[in-house]
Amino acid sequence: MYDLEHKKKIKRLNYNQDNVKKALKAVKETGISLRKAAAAFGIPVATLARKNNLDPEKTKSKTGPGTVLSNDEEDSIAKWVLHRAEIGAPVTKSELLDNVQKYVKTIEKKTPFTDDRPSRHWWESFRKRHPELSIRKPQQLSATRAAVTQQDLQDWFKNNQEYLQKKNLLNIPSNRIFNCDESSIQLCPDAERVLAAKGTRAVYKIVDGGKEALTVLFMYRADGIRAPPMLMYSYKKTVPKKIIENTPKGWGIGISDNGWMTSETFYEYITNVFYPWLVKESTQFPVLVYMDNHSSHLNLPLVNFCREKQIELIMLPPNSTHIIQPLDISFFHPFKEIWRKCVPKWKNQQGVTRVTKENFPLVLQFTLNNMPNAEKVVQSGFRGAGLHPFNAKAVDYDILNKGKKCKQTLNNNDTENCNEVTEKQGFLQLLEKNLPAGILPDFKKAASNGSWTGDVEKKALFDYWFNIYKKSTGISD
Repeated sequence: MYDLEHKKKIKRLNYNQDNVKKALKAVKETGISLRKAAAAFGIPVATLARKNNLDPEKTKSKTGPGTVLSNDEEDSIAKWVLHRAEIGAPVTKSELLDNVQKYVKTIEKKTPFTDDRPSRHWWESFRKRHPELSIRKPQQLSATRAAVTQQDLQDWFKNNQEYLQKKNLLNIPSNRIFNCDESSIQLCPDAERVLAAKGTRAVYKIVDGGKEALTVLFMYRADGIRAPPMLMYSYKKTVPKKIIENTPKGWGIGISDNGWMTSETFYEYITNVFYPWLVKESTQFPVLVYMDNHSSHLNLPLVNFCREKQIELIMLPPNSTHIIQPLDISFFHPFKEIWRKCVPKWKNQQGVTRVTKENFPLVLQFTLNNMPNAEKVVQSGFRGAGLHPFNAKAVDYDILNKGKKCKQTLNNNDTENCNEVTEKQGFLQLLEKNLPAGILPDFKKAASNGSWTGDVEKKALFDYWFNIYKKSTGISD
């Protein structure tokens, strides 16, 4: 602090809030003057005079402008950051600021921020107020790797075994362990093989047309019991009444611009569908939910809700869902085979010609009810993934080597083919590394549908990426 008139530095008094309270108490109980009390306890007279007119509890506040968020709100944010780091989905600076922006807009809190997004100064002050947080560079899979390695997976199992042991959740029963995953389901699946005259050059079958698909979020317990799913639709505001009427009771319905799961719809699913179902089933808490490493789904309200309701979210390592994601391992393939058979059967029974968005929930329920041995299928997926029982040795690590076309080369032609495949894979990885942040998961979801339904300005980039993707992976049109 400076004396502007004489341009010399003035030493600022150091005092703590306990001395402030003691000085105020002395003034009140003994009648001592503010000046003498200030001198006795080493507090500026002006400060003591100002705080003498405040509530005693408010004397705890520090000098300078107040914080935009309350102490409780900031503590909640700090806990969210720490929890995300603990479960393997650390928060970036941009993600933190984005979530604070959404939070203050949701509660309609007035802020000095531009468009309610905290500034760099708030970020720096927040870090100072929460020294338990530090900036770290995360360990992550290299973009040049074709897939996750065995060491990556074994490290994940080791770290999570320690985490679950600390939480006393390592050996809980199967009815408290879950896996959730999304899948795109075509309204008009590929037709089954048909009979025709021998020698016929081409056989045609009239179908619904198009490759329209809907995203469904499935949630299964380790004992094979299914929790209510959530159906995603591409609507702006409201879902048509007919869809709501056809959706089984207890199932979730979500909407987004492109029909894909978002952080908001995932939050709605956990709070309005999954948790009420757990309560209805008299489930013992806490429970475990293994899920894809979609850190964007883990917003502040969701993590706070899950912490409060004892729902432990565990992130699976990236690029590994084909190895340790139970539903990917055992459920989705047989389900889609049954779906392909049940669609024409349901249409024949109902006397309709096509599956629409309106009757999709009915066909999905019909398919799930007609899937044989579904519980055993899911149970085998949890065992094969090493998630129940929790066992890293149960994982089939040989899958990591399957599909590596250059594992062995028998002649010059094979070598040339392998070099070509390797070159395309390398180019794909370089392209994906330079894509805009957060767009690759959307591209991969669109690839499962065969077409891009998102923003028009991104379609050309998707088509270019999809073409390279198909060539490097051997997928045919």
